[in-house]
Amino acid sequence: MSKLREKWHEKMKHRRTLWFSRNSVLLFVLMLIFGIVVTSHVQTVRAEFRRSDLEIRYRQRQEDLRRYEEEYERLTEENRILIQRQEDAIAELLQREGQEDILEGLRFNRMLAGFTEVSGQGVRITLDDKPDYDIFLDSEDSIVHDGDIRHVLDLLRNNGAAAFSVNQQRIVNTSYIYCIGPTILCNQQRLTPPYVIEALGDPEALAAAIQQDPVLAIRAVPGIELIVMVEQLDDVVIPAFAGANNLEPFINRLEVVR
Repeated sequence: MSKLREKWHEKMKHRRTLWFSRNSVLLFVLMLIFGIVVTSHVQTVRAEFRRSDLEIRYRQRQEDLRRYEEEYERLTEENRILIQRQEDAIAELLQREGQEDILEGLRFNRMLAGFTEVSGQGVRITLDDKPDYDIFLDSEDSIVHDGDIRHVLDLLRNNGAAAFSVNQQRIVNTSYIYCIGPTILCNQQRLTPPYVIEALGDPEALAAAIQQDPVLAIRAVPGIELIVMVEQLDDVVIPAFAGANNLEPFINRLEVVR
C-alpha cells in the first residue's frame, strides 16, 4: 500500500508540475501578447499625436502665411500712397514756385527710370515648371531657371519692349535675377513659379519673338515640357520700381570722374 501511495503521490506531483509549467508558459505568452498590444497602442497613440501636432502646426503656418501676405499687401498699398503723396507735394511746390519745366523734366526722367507706373499694349509670358515635375526622374531643363527669365527679357528688349515686370516686380537697370534654391531673387524679393513676365510694346512682334525662339522651343518638347505661354494684351500695367523711394544703396556706389 505504501508503494502504491508513493507512486500516486509522485504521479500527482508530476501532474501538478506539468500543470504549473503549462500555465506558466500560457501566462508568459499572454503577458507577451499583452505587452505587444500595449506597445502597439502606445506607438499608435504617439503617431496620432505627432500627426495631429503636425496638422496643427501646418494649419498655424498657413494662417501665419495668410496674415503675412495680408500685411505685405497692406504695407505695399500704404507705401504706394505715401510715395504718391510725396510726388504730389513736390509737384505742388514746383508749380507754386513757377517751375513747371523742372516738374515736366522730373516726371519724364522718373518715367524713363521706371519709377512710375506705365500701361499700354503688350504681352504676358508665363514660364512654369513641367507639370508633376519629379526631381529624381526629370531633367533640370524641365524647371525654370534664372537664365530662362533673363533670356525672355532679352528677347523682348531686342524686339522693342519699353518696360518689363516679373511677377509684378519692375525690371530696371539695377535689377538682378538669379536663383536661390527653388526660388528666384529679383529686387530683393523671392519669386516662385509660375513666373509671369509682362512687357509693353507691339504685341505681335513681342509674341512672335517668344514663339519663334529655338531655345524655348527645345525646352517645350515632350520629355522636357517646360511651360511657355504667350498672351497678346491690349492693356498691360507695369508697376513702378519697388525701390524708387530708396535710391541711397544705388547712388552711393557711383563714382564721379573728375
